[in-house]
Amino acid sequence: MPFKGLRDFVHLLERQRELQRVTGADWKLEMGALTELMWDAGGPALLFENIKDYPKTFRLATNLFATRKRCLLAMDLPLDLTEAEAIQAFEKKMADYRPVSPRTVSSGPITENVLRGDRVDLHKIPAPLWHESDGGKYIGTGCCVIQREPHGGWVNVGTYRVMVHDQQTAGIFISEQHQGFAIEKKYWEKGLSCPVAISLGPEPGLFLASSGGFGFAWGVSEYDVAGYLNGGPVEVMVEEYTGLPIPAHSEAVLVGEIPPPATEMRLEGPFGEFTGYYASGTRPEPVIRVKAIYHRHEPILLGSPPLMPKGPWGYSFALPVKKRGLKQKLLAQGIADVLDDCTVSIPGVAVIKIHQRDAEQAARVGSAAVRMTSARIVIIVEEDIDIRDPGQVLWAVGTRCDPESGVEVIPDCPTHSLDPGLPPEKRKKGKLTTAKLVLNGCRPYRWMKDFPPVNRCSRELRARTLERWRHLFQDMEVKA
Repeated sequence: MPFKGLRDFVHLLERQRELQRVTGADWKLEMGALTELMWDAGGPALLFENIKDYPKTFRLATNLFATRKRCLLAMDLPLDLTEAEAIQAFEKKMADYRPVSPRTVSSGPITENVLRGDRVDLHKIPAPLWHESDGGKYIGTGCCVIQREPHGGWVNVGTYRVMVHDQQTAGIFISEQHQGFAIEKKYWEKGLSCPVAISLGPEPGLFLASSGGFGFAWGVSEYDVAGYLNGGPVEVMVEEYTGLPIPAHSEAVLVGEIPPPATEMRLEGPFGEFTGYYASGTRPEPVIRVKAIYHRHEPILLGSPPLMPKGPWGYSFALPVKKRGLKQKLLAQGIADVLDDCTVSIPGVAVIKIHQRDAEQAARVGSAAVRMTSARIVIIVEEDIDIRDPGQVLWAVGTRCDPESGVEVIPDCPTHSLDPGLPPEKRKKGKLTTAKLVLNGCRPYRWMKDFPPVNRCSRELRARTLERWRHLFQDMEVKA
């Protein structure tokens, strides 16, 4: 991901004919509808210019990572990789992860325009009404929220939604399970406001690190992850009001503070979230008192409004390389032979691949996993299943799960406030627990040797045949 700034990637997409400019679109629903329609069609990224009611110098891009080709371009991988090959290449890279700390610089493009005091006006920055039932205009969807942990001093970068309230006030929603919530809570417990900076146009590597949910432990900065993904350190500047490191090549950055809820809260939401629902309703949430706005000349903001899920990936990145971490957590608990995990196929469903060593292993893994994930359904499968292919996962459940012994309902498991299945009475009391379902999609261990074999050609036969007859499969993706 050798891109210093978002516009470098946007310009590359335009050269590759992977981007369409849209002039004069209405922020009120039209931009959101165009984004959804183009995503459904698998079409180009969109660069909105001359947005209705906003200064002509501000632009906004959507669907930048909505196809495999654009993801491969963002990750600097060969464009002819299949989805499986791309995932394998990315996972190999992450298996070798080594932190690359950001480099502090004294100046950068982000300081081309600095607005303070009465010049701070959020109404001049494009903030679309993305979905028809949204409770307001959301300036932060494809954003990076930057906070510093008050004790350890490490910097966390997460992607959380940000809504415009008025000229100098925004609302922020951070679900309880995220590190950003834990950080701001530490400030509030001391009666302090939490300093915050929000990049509205981050470069691809930082956005992927911020929104990826890779499962890194507390204390690992997404700046270090982005530096590793980029192959070089992210350049940052120390922002004078908050003292936070802000990306020197970001398109636009808001800085300010999040006061304790006892000091100020405002109604936020509803918002069409990643689950495909308006699950959080309208309720009081913390606010951001914006003290300054930094932006480049003619900035390009990143829009990544959640869309109803389709296929084996989410709306923000069209390769299922994100939302990992269960494997590492399970192994850390001493649960062996966990080979892989994936929670991107369908929101609320986690799939875990294991190597069966005894008749109780799948149950042990499932019982532990429901305490470590927000997913409501945990499916356990074996090595031969592609956990990123919903069809294969359902096939394993439909043909290998014994309804009498392979299904377990576990009560009082942790969930989150965006869970659409959380009953209203629990949501009102803040009781974020739910029953969860574990499905054992593995062959019965007791008589595994007698289980009917799969009617699939061997990998060797497939590879040999494909090599001989490759010309029959031009422009097709076929795995050996």
